Amino acid sequence: MDAVISGFVRAGSLDELKLKGRLLLHGRHRPILLVQEGGRVLALDNRCPHMGFPLDRGSIEDGILTCHWHHARFALASGCTFDLWADDVPTCPVEIRAGGEIWVKPVFGYSDPVGHWRQRLGDGLAHNLNLVIAKAVHGQLAARQPPSDVIQQAALFGTRNRDGWDTGLTILSALGQLLPFLSEEETPPRSVSRGAPRGCGLRGCGPAPGSCAAGR
Repeated sequence: MDAVISGFVRAGSLDELKLKGRLLLHGRHRPILLVQEGGRVLALDNRCPHMGFPLDRGSIEDGILTCHWHHARFALASGCTFDLWADDVPTCPVEIRAGGEIWVKPVFGYSDPVGHWRQRLGDGLAHNLNLVIAKAVHGQLAARQPPSDVIQQAALFGTRNRDGWDTGLTILSALGQLLPFLSEEETPPRSVSRGAPRGCGLRGCGPAPGSCAAGR
């Protein structure tokens, strides 16, 4: 489907979606999954945000999409995950036009990427989720957040929850002292994420109230 109007791409029709149950839109953008739930047509990134498994191979029940690789669960209406070790599925704007045609705007991302990935880094640190920590660090750096700010977030978290974090905080502090002497190419996300202390397990370390993660 290559017809484009005002940034939207024609993805199919309501009749096609009803017949097939779900549609998969390919193009220069990432694959987009279209489903119908509760009278609404919804468009989501077809890659599971946990480890990239195609979500069109998953199952849908009671408004919940379940990935069949690690069984991460997502609310279709919002893309929010029910599992902290996964992440929210990015969604796309959808328009239903004349003749029941479905048009999708293939734009992914978060309205506040730094805020989103800061929240996810907090989730990962609180629940000892190494993959979440690594992706959150990468996400912040990709959003042009200074590495020193990422280190500061992890260091503050570690000082508030000290048990078992002495070695991690030492490594993190040493890395922070090295940052001014490193070029951008020498500051890969892995270096920052590996310095982040891990493990909290405290009830007070959960998602912030009002966040997408808080509703899981």
